[in-house]
Amino acid sequence: MNDFIEHLKSEVESHPVLTSKWLLDRKERLRFEDLVLWLSQEYFVSIGFVDWFLLVAAKTRNQKAKIVLVENIWEELGEGKIDDTHVSILTEFLNQLKFDFSTHEILPETKTYLEKMKSVIDLGFYYGLGALGPANEYLLKLEYSQIANAYQKLKLEYNLPEGKFFQVNLDADEGHSKRMFDLIAEVSDTDQSRHQVMEGNRLALEARKDFYLGLSRLDEFNLKKAVF
Repeated sequence: MNDFIEHLKSEVESHPVLTSKWLLDRKERLRFEDLVLWLSQEYFVSIGFVDWFLLVAAKTRNQKAKIVLVENIWEELGEGKIDDTHVSILTEFLNQLKFDFSTHEILPETKTYLEKMKSVIDLGFYYGLGALGPANEYLLKLEYSQIANAYQKLKLEYNLPEGKFFQVNLDADEGHSKRMFDLIAEVSDTDQSRHQVMEGNRLALEARKDFYLGLSRLDEFNLKKAVF
């Protein structure tokens, strides 16, 4: 079973989403407007994230699985403290960066990503575990760390606030991903269930590519606008 978990991890670690052009470029040079754009779209993902866990928890009668999923949700929700929910922390971070929420819009590609994630979860419990465990909790740890490192350089340049949002998410994802992998190892006890977890992981990773396609599209648009 450990081989199964290691396979899931390697699928995430080697996936093209982690080497998307937008991410690679920002790893070298993150601009203030890049940071705000990325955070503003992650805002919509953070809202959907809790809903995804609730949907997957509702798809099983396994009480232990429900507990693990709800524990993750509870921590995402600040353990009942509204100011400590991940969405609240992100909102406060954007406010500190003087983001104008009155003009806040979801990109079509971000919307597509959210819709695809919902469709993967609708396939069933094990698909949902694959989509939420390796392809979200584990992926985001690898993804966020790239932006978090770039933010530290930007922070010095612009005298920006402490990146509590990054630290909270990285700390949470570390524990959450382990909890999810332990759960997957325990409940995926048939070839069919393991196949469904792998397929959920694959589909969710592919869906995440849409998120960065939207950011890259704006890059191309802004470049053309600058030229003309």
